[in-house]
Amino acid sequence: MRNLRRNALEKLALLSATSSNVSTGRADISKLCRRCPKFPGGVNGAENGSYSPRAASSVPMSLSEIEVLLALCKAAPSIKDQAMAEKLIAQLAPYLPESHSQLLSYSPQLHQLDPCPWELLTFSLSSALLSIGTNHAGLRNSVGGVVLTYVEGWARLAVALGAEKFDAEVLDERAAGNVAQTITLAVSLLGFLDAAKAHAWFWKPDERLALVEMLRTALSDTYMVSLEGALSVIRNSKHSHRGLKEWKRYLRHYAAVGRPMGAMLMRQGFMQVVVACVSSQVVVSEVWEAKDVLATLMESPPPKHQPSAENEGFNVETFLDIAAEELELLEDGSDYLQLGSAWQQRLASLVKANALICFLCCVLLDPESADPDQLITWIDATLADPVQAADFELSTVAFQCMAVLSKTSPSMAIAMSRSLPRLIVQRGLETRAATVAADCVAYVLKGLPQDAIVTALYSLGNVLSATTGGGGTGASPFHNGSLGVHKDHSSYGAQTIGSAISLTQHDGDEPSAAYDIVIQAIVAIAVVCKQEQISVLVLDMLVQKISKISDAVDMKIISEIGKIGVYSGQNGLRSLLKLFGKLVHEGLVRQQHGIVGAATKARVQLSQDVRVGSPLFETYLLTMMSEVVSKGDAHESDQEYSADIEIATQEIAQLLKPLAAFVTANAYASEDDLDIDGLLDLQRDAWFNVVVHGFTLSSPLGKKYANELQILARFSHPLVAEDRAGQLESDIELNTVLRRGKSPENSVKQKKHLIQILPTCESQISSLSHSEVVFLIAADLVEELRAQSGDCTKILTYFVDSGLKSGAMGTCMQAIATSAVKTYLSKTLSGNLLAFSSPYLAMQLAAMFTGCCHRISRVQQVAFTCADMIISTVPSALCQKSSLFALLELLTLMWSSCLEKETEEYEWKSMYTSPRENVAIELSDNYAFREETLVRFHSHAKNWMHKVLMIAPLDIKGLLQTYLSEYDDEGAYGHVSLGRSFALEMGSVIPSTDLRLGAIEKGPLNINTASDFVAQYTTRQEYRLVDSVPDNDTAWLRFGREGDPLMRSQLDQNVGDPATVLADLENRTLRRNAVPVAELRDTLRRAGALLCRSLGDHTAIVHHLVGIPFAVFTKQAMKLGISLWMGVIKENSRMESRILVEIAEHYIRTIRMRKGFFDPHFTNKDPFYIQEEYAPSDHEALIKKQQRAYDHIAPHYRLLQFLTSHFSATSLGSPSVHRIYIRLMHITLSAIKQTTNHPLAREVHLHFILLGIRVLLSCTTADNATLWRLKDRILSAGLSWFCQAPKWSFGGNRIQLKAETQLIDDVQEALREAAVATIGSKPVASMASLEAKQDLLLLLLQSEKNRLVVWLFPLDHHKHRFMTSGHNAPQEATLLAAVKTAYSESPALMIHLANRFSSDKMLAEIRFRLLNFPDKFLNEPDALELLLGPSLPSDVSFHLKYLLYWAPVNPITAVTYFLPAYGNHPFILQYAMKALESHPVDVTFFYVPQIVQTLRYDALGYVNRYIVETAKFSQLFAHQIIWNINANAYKDEDSQVPDPVKPTLDKVLESLTGSFSKADRTFYEREFSFFDEVTGISGKLKPFIKKTKAEKKQKIEEELRQIKVEVGVYLPSNPDGVVIGIDRKSGKPLQSHAKAPYMATFRIRKEKKAIEGLEAQAESSNGATHDTYEVWQSAIFKVGDDCRQDVLALQMIAAFRGIFNNVGLDVYVYPYRVTATAPGCGVIDVLPNSISRDMVGREAVNGLYEYFVSKYGGEDSIRFQEARSNFVKSMAAYSVISYLLQFKDRHNGNIMVDDAGHILHIDFGFCFDIVPGGVKFERAPFKLTLEMVAVMGGSATSQSYRWFEELCIKAFLASRQHCEHLAHIVEVMLDSGLPCFKPETMQNFRSRFVLEKSEREAADYMRGLIRKSYGNKSTQAYDYFQLMTNGIPY
Repeated sequence: MRNLRRNALEKLALLSATSSNVSTGRADISKLCRRCPKFPGGVNGAENGSYSPRAASSVPMSLSEIEVLLALCKAAPSIKDQAMAEKLIAQLAPYLPESHSQLLSYSPQLHQLDPCPWELLTFSLSSALLSIGTNHAGLRNSVGGVVLTYVEGWARLAVALGAEKFDAEVLDERAAGNVAQTITLAVSLLGFLDAAKAHAWFWKPDERLALVEMLRTALSDTYMVSLEGALSVIRNSKHSHRGLKEWKRYLRHYAAVGRPMGAMLMRQGFMQVVVACVSSQVVVSEVWEAKDVLATLMESPPPKHQPSAENEGFNVETFLDIAAEELELLEDGSDYLQLGSAWQQRLASLVKANALICFLCCVLLDPESADPDQLITWIDATLADPVQAADFELSTVAFQCMAVLSKTSPSMAIAMSRSLPRLIVQRGLETRAATVAADCVAYVLKGLPQDAIVTALYSLGNVLSATTGGGGTGASPFHNGSLGVHKDHSSYGAQTIGSAISLTQHDGDEPSAAYDIVIQAIVAIAVVCKQEQISVLVLDMLVQKISKISDAVDMKIISEIGKIGVYSGQNGLRSLLKLFGKLVHEGLVRQQHGIVGAATKARVQLSQDVRVGSPLFETYLLTMMSEVVSKGDAHESDQEYSADIEIATQEIAQLLKPLAAFVTANAYASEDDLDIDGLLDLQRDAWFNVVVHGFTLSSPLGKKYANELQILARFSHPLVAEDRAGQLESDIELNTVLRRGKSPENSVKQKKHLIQILPTCESQISSLSHSEVVFLIAADLVEELRAQSGDCTKILTYFVDSGLKSGAMGTCMQAIATSAVKTYLSKTLSGNLLAFSSPYLAMQLAAMFTGCCHRISRVQQVAFTCADMIISTVPSALCQKSSLFALLELLTLMWSSCLEKETEEYEWKSMYTSPRENVAIELSDNYAFREETLVRFHSHAKNWMHKVLMIAPLDIKGLLQTYLSEYDDEGAYGHVSLGRSFALEMGSVIPSTDLRLGAIEKGPLNINTASDFVAQYTTRQEYRLVDSVPDNDTAWLRFGREGDPLMRSQLDQNVGDPATVLADLENRTLRRNAVPVAELRDTLRRAGALLCRSLGDHTAIVHHLVGIPFAVFTKQAMKLGISLWMGVIKENSRMESRILVEIAEHYIRTIRMRKGFFDPHFTNKDPFYIQEEYAPSDHEALIKKQQRAYDHIAPHYRLLQFLTSHFSATSLGSPSVHRIYIRLMHITLSAIKQTTNHPLAREVHLHFILLGIRVLLSCTTADNATLWRLKDRILSAGLSWFCQAPKWSFGGNRIQLKAETQLIDDVQEALREAAVATIGSKPVASMASLEAKQDLLLLLLQSEKNRLVVWLFPLDHHKHRFMTSGHNAPQEATLLAAVKTAYSESPALMIHLANRFSSDKMLAEIRFRLLNFPDKFLNEPDALELLLGPSLPSDVSFHLKYLLYWAPVNPITAVTYFLPAYGNHPFILQYAMKALESHPVDVTFFYVPQIVQTLRYDALGYVNRYIVETAKFSQLFAHQIIWNINANAYKDEDSQVPDPVKPTLDKVLESLTGSFSKADRTFYEREFSFFDEVTGISGKLKPFIKKTKAEKKQKIEEELRQIKVEVGVYLPSNPDGVVIGIDRKSGKPLQSHAKAPYMATFRIRKEKKAIEGLEAQAESSNGATHDTYEVWQSAIFKVGDDCRQDVLALQMIAAFRGIFNNVGLDVYVYPYRVTATAPGCGVIDVLPNSISRDMVGREAVNGLYEYFVSKYGGEDSIRFQEARSNFVKSMAAYSVISYLLQFKDRHNGNIMVDDAGHILHIDFGFCFDIVPGGVKFERAPFKLTLEMVAVMGGSATSQSYRWFEELCIKAFLASRQHCEHLAHIVEVMLDSGLPCFKPETMQNFRSRFVLEKSEREAADYMRGLIRKSYGNKSTQAYDYFQLMTNGIPY
């Protein structure tokens, strides 16, 4: 009980000292202090302010008081608060001065205060005070005074008692009391000395010197003699004095613990203080023990003595005198030093050791005063004395002192390097001392030159050679050139420290012991040096001694060299492991078990030394695993068992322990660390070989090495590699290890063994092959051992392989899985293993739950079986947080994975993780399978939960409540979390064990306990949030001065403070200062809580509560705000109108400030108005763009949801609230007409219209004029959406599309309601009828819905409920009426009717109004295209004057206005010029080929002027113009036939170059000079055309080396990047019969692209900077080939890319760059990381599907599915483009596949209206072969193929809208002379878009093209033709 009380007091004191609440800690310390009694004068023993030793020490101290004091002392070092420290000093200080005289109340428990109460009390008090003084500088003087008082008082009493003469025969009461007092004084000083030693850093140098001198004086000979006399009296006296009897008992205790009381013990304590004081001047950190001083000195460089002010007063000579005095006392003896007993001798040795250390420190501090030679003399004398040398501590100190001395000077180091080895060999040392000596030798040698180390090694090696005739002659495995070590070791240079040291063994020594010491020393040298050459030398030296001396020496050598392996390099390590293998083999053959054991020990040592991150890690692991696999490799005989196999078995056994040690030492290795080529195969083969050689669970070998095997199994991977899934069957049959011992007898034996393991699978086992049986036995062994080590979940990995999914192997593996789980459960049921208890089993169950959601159904089945087994056997496993939360999280993840089909169409994700429970699942791309998995898992989860609810309903429901409490609700759509829903459902279940509730007749009602569950949850939330805010966050949360103002008792008096805090917070947010989310959330929550409970108005708080979320204006802020507003409204209805008014005002402010939905920058520009890029499709960028748009809309969307809900809830309620909504609607509906109509804003737009209609319906008391105005604005706002070109959606969010179609239905239905339809149906006074306007809106809404439904359901549209009867096209009369209404509403609305409806009469009506009122349409560029058409109409004349004011069209349309079709009309030319100049040069840059072509018709020089003017702004534009002009100057490739436009081009070129500034001209010359050098290589290659490829390559590299890369130059095909280097060895000649094209690689630095529009604005506001990155880009340089047609084709592909990006369509194209630079010359970018389809066919893999399987894994693998997804997306895009542009010559040489699986098209020599050879072989719309279909799922019904069809249709639909702009790109090029153009080209091009068809008809048309292309015979015929003619495989 006393120990319990003492521990409790200590913990209480420690908690008080470390309390984060300082005031609480002070109070607790005070309470403890009050447990100590008060003495007169206020302090213990204090009288009149001075200490009197006899004042209170004569009052006996109780045990309780001692325990309190000890507890306070123990807590003292932890006190950080100075005030608390002062209080503690005041409490403890009075006790220390009289502690040596303190009387104690007798108690039997006093003996528990070890070693005696006075020593412990003094030590504790001294340590506590010194630690406080050290930690609190301000209290140092106070503590110093108390300590000084103690020492002085002790010294005075020692002098008084030293005069006493004690005689046991003559002993009265007084003398007996003095005897006891003398010993009490001694033990008290021992306690003080221990404390002083530990806190020597408390004193300053001069104070340390003073302390030592005082103690030295006090410990006088007189007192020592008196002490010895007192001890003698106690030992011999038979006096009845109680104190003497107690001291006799204490003295026996001191002797028993190795500290015999006496003068020597006092000297030892004193010397420890001396060493601590002197060493504190040498080392830089606190040192507690003498041995730590030496260790520190050996680790740190030798100190240099530098006098300083701080060291003044520290006299080294005093410490020298003390050390010398102690050494002389020990040498000469003294009358009070009795060295009779062993313990006394040990104490004497310790005193001497301390004296040596003291002298060493003096040498280091002042070498001039302290003579090192004197120290060496004493050390030699010490080691020369056998008795002293035998003392481990003393000899260790002696050797370490020599090592430290060696660092003082080079000469000393050389001397030590000679003397230490002699001492090792010539003196008989104790084994541990010998080890220290060896380490010291190594330490000394480490600082010497390498030749000195080698000399010392040879000197030590000579000892081993003494009996072998000067050295061994046997070959060493380390004598090879590969290691860089030779027998003469000449690489070490000359030996510079003299001749070799002659070492001879001491005659009296045991030879083997001397050899052991020498071996240890040699090895220690290598270990300390850590040099590969030294290590290899040592290995070579020692290995040669094996078998030359004795078996004992051999074993020592073998066991020791394992320590060197880690420093011997890879070759040395391999040789060492090979040596160990040889030694083990020979040892087993010769029955030399000692040798085998030594080798195993060395391997274990090596295993523990080689760690992750070491360069030897991979080498060691692979070599050891190979060793296991190689054993028994040559044996495949018919003999049942042979001696060789027995040896191999034993060799394997000897490898198990080292391997187990290795994996244990590297247990923390990550998967990346173990990602070593070939490791998994080696590991698997190793287990196979282990089984082949008889290691099983039931075999003697298996039992003997069960521990090692279990460790290895625990860290092994399963025997099936997931990346080789599907290849197990072939792997098993071809595996040579599995076939070892494949005799009929062995096969039968193995099958019998497997049947014993799996008795239920006997019939299946009989049909298995030998290899399969061994595999199954190995799998069982590994997984059983793994289960025994605590993991039964890895078994699921086996079922990933198709070979184990079914059949005999699958059945057996199922049985093994069941067995492994049973093994684990049996250990759990045993109840005596913590690692298998329910919490750990719950983790296993969680992993099984994860397996239940695996992407492979067979894995799911096994996981369900195992999970059922676990829960049935141990239901409590599901009652743990880890398993239950994992189950709930998996439900949520599975739901999210299924929801992804709707939220991100075509962009599936494979990995889903929950950071909350560290749960991760990997799913396939098959959404149908995901849904099946979810349903199955949900069903099982219900069953499991019902089972555990039967046994532990309260615990389970408590955990469910915890889950709900801890959930961070940031989910998607509606924040649906299936895990939370399931938790709520299960929490409401009535458990069957509740008999009372179960007895209730439920009837048709679903009675449950949901109310009780929610009530408990609410209660938990209340107490869970109490004081949940950390102390350090309370400052800004406290509105009041004294506490939380949100408590009702303080509401009213603290209202002003929260208003101030909120105002400050709002100002910070408005200034865009960083405000922590937690601060924002918690402050607003507290403000909301105040308003919920307050009876006052608190206008300011309401204002800020609403204003702050609007100031932040993000999705999260508005969500938080709405939650708080709604809470306040519902809790305190008085606040409703006030809050709503504030919301309305702030909402209106967002409209006026054009934020969020009303932001004019929130646009999705037409793709022909923005910069087009030659780059691969980047879906990640599109997702980011989509997310930014969502984030931009979200605040208004959330606010709209709130307004809609609240309006519906308050309808027909307060008139004032209703007026607020009417005002909001008027302002909103007016503002909506100014929005930019982003496609993702459609939903919000429709929601506002619907809310407006609902508000209109609620206006029951309003007059007709009010109703008319509101309806008119509603209709205008609705029509405003259609004032721009029709828009598809953006991205793949099907849920949003469905919501939009439903909203359209709702709006239509609401408009058709009688109450709405009748408003304004007839004209009244000045109010016109709104019927036509409403009809127009209904017409457009239906058109919009039809378009969205086509996009939503491109296939099988008739099966879906979204298709309604409104699909039929409207009548002509309806459309004509719509034109009239649209014109009166908005000219833009009328113009875009032409884009929505196909009607010639309607178009004529629109154009009629356009011709008559052109001034109304000046802001509509699309109106101009409608007005002018493809050529200047005859009915357009005076209208052209308006062109000077018309909004600019896109660049390519402007370029077409330079064509002859527009008659070079000045107004049109001026407008085209103005339109081009209005666009950034980055946008027009894309159309350089078209701009150059218009020079053909530039009679008035407008194009020339535009080119020259633009070139002043962009040199890159100028350079591209120049290259394009050069490429078009001639009609032929040899520049012999000039183009008719050449004179014009020459004129423009001259004008352009003449306009260059000096800097521009320099850049121009530098760039073109660089490019001419690069392209000139092709010309220099022409003489090499007939030569070999190697000669060509050499010539290219030679020329590349001569090119100097100037600053700022770039490749014409990469104007957005700067060339900074060339790979001079990358030159590669390309195949050509008469030309010399070649390829080279350049290092290019690029700048990350800026973000367009809204995103760019956001980035600039954040101060974003453009980052650069570098890439390697290969390019082909062609001469003699016209590249212009490729330029056009790729320009069109890039335009299609922009169109697809504009709708966020997840398809992939890669428009690589091709630049024509001169007639027949060009630069072509090389597609990176890709291979042509014909190259695939030339390899071992024949088909495309087979290529995908071989490269990415089986169809079930994630990599294959990801590659397939990429293939589908690229196939869809290129298929549509191929059809529209009529790409032909699509043989397999022109189709590429990149590393990600995308298909890419190259070489567009045949497009539009030309075909190879003029014969139209390829009649299919595009190439869609059966092998392509095989990759996409193999059938037309597979998900991937349906995705392909859908993407094709969507790509086609998106392209149709931009048909005219695409046609413009082509049209301008018609006169360029490209062979792809025919007279009917443009007509054919436009007809392929089937513009006359509706969207649904176009979708069906595209699907028909897909069906026509599917396996088309003409495609196959053309591929066959290419195979026959050009050898291109297919």
